[in-house]
Amino acid sequence: MRLVATDLDGTLLGPGDEPSTCGVWAMRAAASHGVTVVLATGRMLVSAEAVQRVLGVAGPIIAYNGGRVRLTDGTVWEEAIPLPVAQEIGQFCQQHGYLLQAYVGDDLVVPWEDQRTRAYSLHAGVPCYVDPGQVFTPEVAPTKLLLLVAEEQCAEVVEDFRERYGTVVDVARSMPEYVEINCAGVSKGRALQRVAEHLGVPLSEVLAIGDAENDLPMLRLAGIAAAPANATSAARELAKVTASRPYGDGVAEIIRHCVLRTEEKDGDRFV
Repeated sequence: MRLVATDLDGTLLGPGDEPSTCGVWAMRAAASHGVTVVLATGRMLVSAEAVQRVLGVAGPIIAYNGGRVRLTDGTVWEEAIPLPVAQEIGQFCQQHGYLLQAYVGDDLVVPWEDQRTRAYSLHAGVPCYVDPGQVFTPEVAPTKLLLLVAEEQCAEVVEDFRERYGTVVDVARSMPEYVEINCAGVSKGRALQRVAEHLGVPLSEVLAIGDAENDLPMLRLAGIAAAPANATSAARELAKVTASRPYGDGVAEIIRHCVLRTEEKDGDRFV
């Protein structure tokens, strides 16, 4: 493997939003063996960059599910949601009382501040700006939109938005309460393919690790698809390698098996 692409939330990052010691070790070990480490996330670029600094590795970042990609040399590729589409979705959400967030440039814009928006801001480690106009009747095309809905309603909302807007946007579930909306054709898979081509790495030499629906496009493309133990059934079905451990510990297990090619000993926790 010459390139490892890993999701963050639910994969490298556990419920506490911090990478485990094992996960940090795994990323640094891969990089030390000459492997390019790519973070592929639905998070904002600035949020992913903060995680990258904690990991102590350098490499491209696929942010906003592929809506914005930052290469190692600082070059940024971006594909925003067309403004008329964002306006239509915003007005629909306003009429139906949905909590919609917009990502403009690298700013998180919310229609109001409440417990849910504050919790998201804390989770992502970024400030939020209250501007209902930019969310519901935007004048600037957003890179991504995100719906915050109750977990028990999430699957139904995903299907509804796919039926309404599936020809102009891509809709995917990431976390249990997050519905991610990107420009049609934008995905982690497409972004990963572009990054690999830019670096001259064939997809057969790419390892992709993910746990959720928005990871499926990159899992389908990679030479080896892998998932931590906590992954959804859809991610596990695509994975050629499924770890026995969840989150960052599972990532370390996958890196050890697929990249370092070493066997685990009893009690070895990859530290």
